[in-house]
Amino acid sequence: MDEQLPLTGVKIIDLSTYAAVPAAARILADWGADVIKVESLKGDSWRQYGEIAQVPCTEEENPCWDVNNSNKRSISLNLRTEKGMEILHRLLADADVFMTNYRMAALHAMSLTWDVLHQTYPRLIWGHLSGYGNKGPEAERPGFDIAAFWARSGLMQDYGQPGNAPLTPFHAFGDMTTGSIMAGGLCAALYKQSRTGRGDKVEISLLGTASWLMGVPAVAAQKVYGNVYPRMRSEQPSPVCIPYECADGEWLELCIMDYERYYPSLCHILGLDGLIDDERFNTFGAVQGHSGEFVNLVQQAFLKRPRADWGPLLAAADIVYDNIGHFRDITENQQAWANGNLYERHFDNGRSAILPNTPVAFEEARKQASPAPLLGEHSREILREYGYTDEEIEEYIAGGIVKVHTAT
Repeated sequence: MDEQLPLTGVKIIDLSTYAAVPAAARILADWGADVIKVESLKGDSWRQYGEIAQVPCTEEENPCWDVNNSNKRSISLNLRTEKGMEILHRLLADADVFMTNYRMAALHAMSLTWDVLHQTYPRLIWGHLSGYGNKGPEAERPGFDIAAFWARSGLMQDYGQPGNAPLTPFHAFGDMTTGSIMAGGLCAALYKQSRTGRGDKVEISLLGTASWLMGVPAVAAQKVYGNVYPRMRSEQPSPVCIPYECADGEWLELCIMDYERYYPSLCHILGLDGLIDDERFNTFGAVQGHSGEFVNLVQQAFLKRPRADWGPLLAAADIVYDNIGHFRDITENQQAWANGNLYERHFDNGRSAILPNTPVAFEEARKQASPAPLLGEHSREILREYGYTDEEIEEYIAGGIVKVHTAT
């Protein structure tokens, strides 16, 4: 136990599957909480997600599983049995937080709703994540991030170019984002718990997170303002906050928020000094009426030199920009390495891969990522901690109530 981590001593029961709630629990584990992941006898389906991501998903090497589940312990229970539920309740009686993404119908059937658990365990925080929220006509609708987050929000359609097919996003972006916000909500509830001794109900949804993240475009796209999306690159309201292609076929993203301050410097860097006093372009109000013309002029200038030449010139003028990279670039990013955002995971089969750390760092400590647990790896250990005898544990294993990982 690392006493320097802020959530040291907090006990969390993570009854969830796939990505979003497990991501929230991983964050809390990295911040010092003791997270017990409760899985069925078959295990969380996310253990096999590597088949979709086209990476290994074996017991010896399962990097996608590690991302969301490092620094946790696993107990495998048959919650369809009375004894399995009895074990879960013994865990809950000693817990600070219960978090789940089971649909409400299942939670009602298992008597694990907020109303029931709050009566039994008044100080327990109940955290729930759903696809579409727990109210309204779609409350019981199943939802994954590429549906409830990407598709419903407009992100998939309106961030592309008109006439193109919708984006095909990699899975779990919305899950990781929603899980990150959920972790913050649970910490707020923990603070309340420390003051009042009472638990709280913390709810979040993929749709709700997408609505929040799309706040600015959602405002701009309202009928009252008359903006229509998607738009062509040349039709964006700010021609200095879009990507430009360079001579080597690589792209960079300009991000100039104070247009009139940096406009003369940009023109000079691009060899467009003749435009500095051009009244079509030299104020932000004016350029919006001539955006297509300006984009064409700037694009032609960028095409004269490779991207590596432009970076130092833009940086010297204090112009915000960045290279538009690829997924493959993330694990080689030296800035990310310097800030502890990445680590090398060595697998039992002798191979290794680069994985991300959760992004928050504290002054006194940062928890090192331990391998994500194998199914039932800690079942025996946890049951002993909670007062079960070895004889009882063997009986539960033989009766199909508990699964214990056996080394091969």
